[in-house]
Amino acid sequence: MDRKIRSALTVLGITIGSAIVVALLASSSGFNAGITSNLEKTGANVLTIQAAGGFFIQVAGSASPNGGSTSTYQLSQADVNYLGTISNVVTVYPYYEFPASVVNGGETLRATVVGINLSSLLELYSGLSVAAGAIPKAVDTTSGVIGWSIANPTSGTSISLQQVVSLSLTIKGKTFSYSVLAKAILAPYGTALFADIDNTVYVTLEAAQFLGRSPYFSGIYVVVDSTNDVSTVQDVIQTHYQDNARVISPSQILSDIQSVTSESTVFLASIGAVSLIVATVGIVNTMYVSVIERTREIGVLKAIGYRQRQIMWMFLSEAALTGLLGAICGLMFGYVLSFLVGGAIGGGAEPIGGPGGSIQPVFSFQLILLALTLPIALATVAGSYPAWRASRMAPVDALRHE
Repeated sequence: MDRKIRSALTVLGITIGSAIVVALLASSSGFNAGITSNLEKTGANVLTIQAAGGFFIQVAGSASPNGGSTSTYQLSQADVNYLGTISNVVTVYPYYEFPASVVNGGETLRATVVGINLSSLLELYSGLSVAAGAIPKAVDTTSGVIGWSIANPTSGTSISLQQVVSLSLTIKGKTFSYSVLAKAILAPYGTALFADIDNTVYVTLEAAQFLGRSPYFSGIYVVVDSTNDVSTVQDVIQTHYQDNARVISPSQILSDIQSVTSESTVFLASIGAVSLIVATVGIVNTMYVSVIERTREIGVLKAIGYRQRQIMWMFLSEAALTGLLGAICGLMFGYVLSFLVGGAIGGGAEPIGGPGGSIQPVFSFQLILLALTLPIALATVAGSYPAWRASRMAPVDALRHE
């Protein structure tokens, strides 16, 4: 009975260690996959230019054309003209961005209004499609493209094509109303870099310029002819602006984040490995005690003709079976635990910007193979010495053992 309890506790130790490894590695892989998917939605050949000090930051100082005063560099048509002259730059798309809310059917939804060349949307965001209607091509200050979550709220009334959408915008500290006609509704998309597409209402650049009452843009998208030239163009732009603007490359951000997540994955795996090592020590102890308790049994087996390698194989098989049971239980428990860990890491938000769900763990073939083989290997190694000791016992001494 005591031997069964010790074996059960040993299996439990392996289960816990294996489950921690599975949960942490699966959650880390899911986190990395979520970020990768998010960043890859913005084309790898698209750079985002933003004024380093923010948009419409007012401080005491020199006068600005919009009636206030500012010491912050602002992006204007002159910047659009300059960026268009850089080698390997195909197209330049300036944009405005305003916080807003949509009032529909008595419900108020938080949203973002973005003014941009509407025909650029399908080019800037990989895989973006229109669920209904068509994106306006002509200059039209009354038309809008509605994100999926705005058009299909979880509660309240849906927005249909040709419906007038009432917006409440806040620009430079002032709030006012504006209405657009829903000419297109985008398919579900999620977030891309810093843009929450599903909760955005897109209007034409001319409409946003009228709303903002300013020649200064929130940012500028720069489309490069090839991903191979992105780094070169980025260096040229950053050198030109110095500290006045940020040049954001999805590929560079992805590379930096993957480097960090790789290091964190190693760290998290080492935490789980410590638990497995502790469980391995428990196996050594359990097997060693088992050998002592079964000394007479070993003597009987040798007396009836069992060879040393047969005795050793018997104890090694027990150790491997203990590891196998712990690995299977650990994999199942780790599967459940990984979703709890993913929810805690995600915090109810997607890795970068926008509302979303918890992180979805990723269970690769390599992870499952590791979760099954590592505990068995450790258990076998841990049982090697007790098995060797058992095989080396002299039959006469073993039979005399009390």
